[in-house]
Amino acid sequence: MPPLAVCPTVRIQAGHYIAEISPSAGGRLLSLTYTDGQPPIDCIVPWRSEEPFHPHDWPKAGAFVMLPFTNRLAPAQFMWFGKDITLDNASPTQQGLHGFGHRRPWQLMQTTSSSAELRMKHAGTDAEWPWPFEAILMYQLSEVGLTVQVSVCNTSSETMPLSLGWHPFLPYATGAHDQTDVWRVHAQRQHVIGLDGLGHAEACMSPSPMQTFPLPLEQAGTVAYENYSGQIMLPLTRDWQLALRSQYASHLLIHTPLGFNHVCVEPISALPGALRHTELAKKLLSLTPGESRSLVCTLGLEATHILS
Repeated sequence: MPPLAVCPTVRIQAGHYIAEISPSAGGRLLSLTYTDGQPPIDCIVPWRSEEPFHPHDWPKAGAFVMLPFTNRLAPAQFMWFGKDITLDNASPTQQGLHGFGHRRPWQLMQTTSSSAELRMKHAGTDAEWPWPFEAILMYQLSEVGLTVQVSVCNTSSETMPLSLGWHPFLPYATGAHDQTDVWRVHAQRQHVIGLDGLGHAEACMSPSPMQTFPLPLEQAGTVAYENYSGQIMLPLTRDWQLALRSQYASHLLIHTPLGFNHVCVEPISALPGALRHTELAKKLLSLTPGESRSLVCTLGLEATHILS
């Protein structure tokens, strides 16, 4: 596969926020900076390089959308309405990882000073995904931060599965706070997926009460949260916390890598391994011809309320 070019990039600005985007590098967000401070504050791990990169070996920085499926699929195959679907994504590990929207160039449709709209059309003629679709990705800055909206329309003549997610690399330093226990995840259930992220988490179809879980920031691993509250706060500095909110993403995955100086906090519309649970996948992931599905995420800074 040819390397993905990072340049040219698009820069948008509103209030005290500046964002830089690379349409050609999978529609990625390269940086989100809050400028009303000395020095300016990075709201995601910034991606400073202009060098092209291999689609399966991307820098651990910035943020990208996940589609048409999320998280790991190992091996890259599943059953769908009686058909054995095998995905050939040329991955060295033969895994499906985060779909392929982040490994394809996107077309820049229009921009304003504070927004950028991108589009990707998939013809469905290659072995990565047998169904054609069209995706629209919108970045919008305001005084309160960044809104990312991705929408996918099934342009095929068959029902296809679809799950969406957003994958930001968020800055975090262990020990930055001595009161990290005040940051929590509110969700119905917690699933420990494992450090390699290959675990599965089957959704519970019966209602269950919301629970409160501590953020898993002090130990490497991957944890999924089922039916989370739609918002999460993450400590950044002693004065600021990151506020991440989502709509149409029922679940949340948090991946803390070994030797980390960042954490991946990913709103997702399907739990890891959802495509493996055939009947449940039909019920939760089916997108009929002409139907669209969206995901909306917002990220910005808020002042902490635990200052002594």
